[in-house]
Amino acid sequence: MVADEVRKAIDANNKRFSEGFLKGDAAVTASVLAEDAVVFPPDAPMIQGREAIEEFWRTVMASGVKEVELTTFELSGSGDFLHERGTGILKVHPPGGTPAEQKIKFVVVWKRTADGWKNLWDIWNATP
Repeated sequence: MVADEVRKAIDANNKRFSEGFLKGDAAVTASVLAEDAVVFPPDAPMIQGREAIEEFWRTVMASGVKEVELTTFELSGSGDFLHERGTGILKVHPPGGTPAEQKIKFVVVWKRTADGWKNLWDIWNATP
């Protein structure tokens, strides 16, 4: 069982991640990541390190992803690592294109750091 204060910290990080998309600010979105984080985008190479991941999110935002809604179904683990399982909706408004939504599923590994809980590994893909 994950302590309430830990769950609140993860929820706050997920909210901050999403707020970055609403603001179009990749630095805000990347701020929830550990310095040594790795993301595993669908059909693409792994991206390592917060700075490279921030640039990745900047590109995603420029492509038209304007909003991300995340829903956590499970948060468990112990010690300095937790895993989160959930779903999300990406709201896409491509330049000159038709707005659309993409449903996703995800798994995140969280790491306790000196700066609090940070996203260490993040993998997601589309759901039908």
